Amino acid sequence: MDTYIKDWHNIILNCSFDNTYKMVWAKSLVELAVNSQEKNDKVTFNFREISELCLKYYWNQTIYFNLIQGSNIKKPPEILTYVKELIGDYITKTGKTQPIRFEKLNLTALELESKYEKVINKISNTLKSDVCWRFKNLAGITYELYDLDRDKKTVTFNKEDILNIKEQSDFLFSFINYKWTQMLESFNFSPKISQKVRGIDEGKVKRSPLKKYHEYLDLMCSNGKRICFYCNKEINETDLSIDHVIPWSFMFSDDIWNLVYCHKNENSEKSNRLPSENDINRLEERNIRLMKLMENSDFHKNKNFDQLQLANEKNYVRSFWISCKY
Repeated sequence: MDTYIKDWHNIILNCSFDNTYKMVWAKSLVELAVNSQEKNDKVTFNFREISELCLKYYWNQTIYFNLIQGSNIKKPPEILTYVKELIGDYITKTGKTQPIRFEKLNLTALELESKYEKVINKISNTLKSDVCWRFKNLAGITYELYDLDRDKKTVTFNKEDILNIKEQSDFLFSFINYKWTQMLESFNFSPKISQKVRGIDEGKVKRSPLKKYHEYLDLMCSNGKRICFYCNKEINETDLSIDHVIPWSFMFSDDIWNLVYCHKNENSEKSNRLPSENDINRLEERNIRLMKLMENSDFHKNKNFDQLQLANEKNYVRSFWISCKY
């Protein structure tokens, strides 16, 4: 591996765990390098370009999963606060809580261009004061990864270094995501962090069919009847749906302890809203009953039984509900 790329590796590997600023900075630079055209011996990126990518990364992780990006919950990173403000403006404008990837936003149609510009400027200022120069410093040593002009808010690379980044971009993206995931796992009490980071990054946030969970949920049938978790009424076959009590967009996973039968219309109406505490209480009670039923069936050696048992022991329902709220 080239010495220059080894320096990138060393900085990413050994950076502090206070927040994810350095990861979002590094990832933005690599993406810009990959998409650059080397017409001269020097390649320059301005802070606006970098800020736009930072906003994209944080938006997608936040609007889908509300991931915490710093070690101090009471004082979240400034950039994350700015991004959440823009997400709040989006929700207010549209009246929708359904997540949307940043790439699909139509800022002009939503009349959010001026607010977007303000957020970009704020992010740029934070990058200037706290991130751009700190990234190159490690244990008192400054690594010459790029030339920095904080007054002009520009970052300049040698053409040779850009070509090195391009050649090793798969490695760098994977390693940055790995380190970012490590940080997020230390900040968040949330399942499958790595899949969330990778899935959002690749645009492959997909939902799997839930029919395979029928055999477990059917254990809760009353006299052979499937009962809606929300209204406690019988569900006929054509109106049957499986719902994630804590919305899938917050969890990005299908877990037996979070799945219930309900009517299709109730599933649609619930959309992406977090459940009430009453629903959480009832889900906890349901999980205790379901575990006993599975324990006395052929499912007691099944991985879904193990998952449910662990969820009950670790109080997953309430813990994840609370973490999603905040």
